[in-house]
Amino acid sequence: MLPLCIALVGMYVSAAEKYDTKAFRVVTKLCTPCHGTPFYMAKQIDEDDWEYFFETPGKLEKIHKGKPKALSAFKNNLFKHKKKRILKFFINNSKFSGSVHGCDANFCGTHH
Repeated sequence: MLPLCIALVGMYVSAAEKYDTKAFRVVTKLCTPCHGTPFYMAKQIDEDDWEYFFETPGKLEKIHKGKPKALSAFKNNLFKHKKKRILKFFINNSKFSGSVHGCDANFCGTHH
């Protein structure tokens, strides 16, 4: 009985977490006002571009130059601590990823 319970719990957790909800929430809090929903934002470019923007030092700041709200978001501890997870979220949901999400507790539609 115990192995069956463990298997069922494992199936539930993997099905429930189709994407990184922590990264999703940070992007929603810091980026949505200008860029739209996290999934809409992720689909704008492909995974190579996301890697380039996140892994090239100063690139995110340079493209957001003159936008104090965005520059302060990059200094936010949430962004700093979740930067790798945010990048992974964007790559997993990028233009050619094949990911198409429907409504769930965090997201429904592409309102931006």
